Amino acid sequence: LTKEGTMNERQIKYMLTIFREGSISRAAEVLYVSQPSVSQMVRKVEEELRAELFVRHTNPMVLTPAGECYMQAARAIQSIQQNLERQLEEIRLGTRGSIRLGMPLQRSLELLPDIFPRFHARYPAVNLKLTELGSDALESMLLNHQLDLACLTTSAKTNALNYILINREELVLLASRNTALAGHIEEGRPIDIREAEAESFISLRTGHSTRITQDGLFADAHISPDILFETESIEVAKHAVGPCQAVFLCPKNYIDISPEIKRTCVVYPLIDVEQGRHFYVCHRKDQYLTHYMVELIRLLKPDFAMPRSEEFPEA
Repeated sequence: LTKEGTMNERQIKYMLTIFREGSISRAAEVLYVSQPSVSQMVRKVEEELRAELFVRHTNPMVLTPAGECYMQAARAIQSIQQNLERQLEEIRLGTRGSIRLGMPLQRSLELLPDIFPRFHARYPAVNLKLTELGSDALESMLLNHQLDLACLTTSAKTNALNYILINREELVLLASRNTALAGHIEEGRPIDIREAEAESFISLRTGHSTRITQDGLFADAHISPDILFETESIEVAKHAVGPCQAVFLCPKNYIDISPEIKRTCVVYPLIDVEQGRHFYVCHRKDQYLTHYMVELIRLLKPDFAMPRSEEFPEA
């Protein structure tokens, strides 16, 4: 807070960055300023508030109850500022602007060759700023105001986001025809994951939605299968299953788009797997959506229609 009793933009930026990065030193690196200047900003804000905002002896730093209140207010002010800037920019520039879009790499390979040419033909002056990371990382960036839209494979777990369903996903086990599993269980028969415990798994790295489901599945079944290798790419994993005589927990739609894989692999539906993670395009509920953002959503979800209350969110 300033002496006039209001937060300023610099304070909000510094404090939210400290909270996101978990330390003053890391926040200083991200902000390209000295660590003492960030520490001085924190002390100044806390003195004006007469309350400590961070518990400093933890790593990462965590918020005090006063800090929780401060961050909630800071995010609300940041949303209002961003929404106002977008509305004024839309009035001033019309069809010029930018969209910060988050999308997992696999989805980029699948979707962007189709939707980007159509979007660019209609909005040639709108710059698409693409971030390609795992779904969980992108969801965090969306909540932290670092993205405008994100395409995620996730479960609808926070009221702060609007989850627009693109398609439902089913996780199956893709197995090489040369595995012991394929040798004694007919293709297409639903199996318990414990029946594949002796096989070598190819796995996605931590941060992918499929990996989260996999880790939970292994924990519930009390198994620790051999992991042959980890990769960032579903494409790499699914094409390696056959040659590596391995198995891989894979979203079924990625198998459907590569029918040639079934020459060397078989597919097994999974028993007792909660298929709660589906593919969504998401935005914050407190965010103003420009008309070109809405158009991008409609390229992904043709029947998308925003409720009027979301079209122009109240301050």
